[in-house]
Amino acid sequence: MGSSPEFALTDQGWKNVEIAYGQTLPAAVRRRIVDTTNKYLEWEVFERNASALKPAVELVKSIKAASNNLRKKLSTAGGDMGAFAQSVIKEHFHPVHFRMKPYDQLFHALGDVMSSLSAACQTALAEIDERDTTFFREGASWDDWIRALTNIAEENNLPAAASKAGNPDADVGPFARLVAALQEHLPKEARRHANSRLSSAVYFARANPLKMAEEP
Repeated sequence: MGSSPEFALTDQGWKNVEIAYGQTLPAAVRRRIVDTTNKYLEWEVFERNASALKPAVELVKSIKAASNNLRKKLSTAGGDMGAFAQSVIKEHFHPVHFRMKPYDQLFHALGDVMSSLSAACQTALAEIDERDTTFFREGASWDDWIRALTNIAEENNLPAAASKAGNPDADVGPFARLVAALQEHLPKEARRHANSRLSSAVYFARANPLKMAEEP
């Protein structure tokens, strides 16, 4: 599936966006736009490859289960049997990929690692479930991106109006022009509604509130 592309603008790129929007964008606003756009690109890649996500989700579930099983096994390895097993294993265990003193409680340390791995898997699965129970409705990530950009505009007293009426004047309004200008810097496959009425698409994106693309 590959990694998602990285969104970044040169000074001239930002100047072109500001000209299209008709507004100056402070550095803090630019950073938020970059962050939320990169979040969009990350999820948009998953959205376009939704069929590949199902086995990936099953893999995460199996890793979570395996880490829980190992953690339980390590926690029950007590008494002379456990002490002997730990002693023998430590002689041949060389933790080069994470920091751990070779003569600490090996099973306890590994149990902590398995607990962290299980928690990470659970959080990843929850994040996927929050997105869409059908493994990403087509266009959902774009809608999230629009809502996040709307939040940024409104919180900074910048134009954010959009109309569902298909009014040509509304469709070339400031916020629609901002979205169009930003999309010029996205991969072609990540652009949406580029040749249709953007303002109407923005309006309907806002009418379907799901998880925001921008991190709190």
